[in-house]
Amino acid sequence: MTDQDKKPEPWEETFKEDQPDQYSRTEHRRKSQRVNWTIGVLVVIVVVLSFVPIYEYLQTLNKPTNAEQTWSSASTSKTKVTDNAKSESLAKKRSSESRAKSESSVKAAEASSKAAVAESKAAESSSKAAQAQAEKAASEKAAREKTAAEQSSKKPDDGNKQYATVAAGQGAYRVATNAGISQAKLQELNPGVNLANVSAGQQLRVK
Repeated sequence: MTDQDKKPEPWEETFKEDQPDQYSRTEHRRKSQRVNWTIGVLVVIVVVLSFVPIYEYLQTLNKPTNAEQTWSSASTSKTKVTDNAKSESLAKKRSSESRAKSESSVKAAEASSKAAVAESKAAESSSKAAQAQAEKAASEKAAREKTAAEQSSKKPDDGNKQYATVAAGQGAYRVATNAGISQAKLQELNPGVNLANVSAGQQLRVK
């Protein structure tokens, strides 16, 4: 038999005093905890190392390329140029509209001033015409009154008869009073004449 065949069976072995911790449960538990902790650390390191390239790949996907950046900047500049052109055209349009409005307001003001001048001239001419008519009427009235006075002072014939011309606003009573006779005498001298309805310019006999 070899030395391996001479190895005793487990149940034949005895505990040796020089190795007291060989079969201790506490030592076995400690060894298990150390192994578990080491395995956990290794797993965490592997997870972190695997996450780093994934994170970098995602960053690469999310980061725009140079071409995209160039296109974006070009489109932005084009948009700015378009906006500037639109704003300039809008400003020009507004300025032209304001200029047209101001010109139209100036023309309207000129037209209204011309109309006012024409109206003032027409009013002045109408006032002059009214004044001329009033002067003409006054002169005609003065001429009629003068003629009536002259006719009342003159004798219509060579006899003793005298006549008086009724002036405007006078009645038979005023004619008789001016002639120094009574209204009954005036009616007697003018038979057939209704003294209650005499008119201006009518001649009445007073003597």
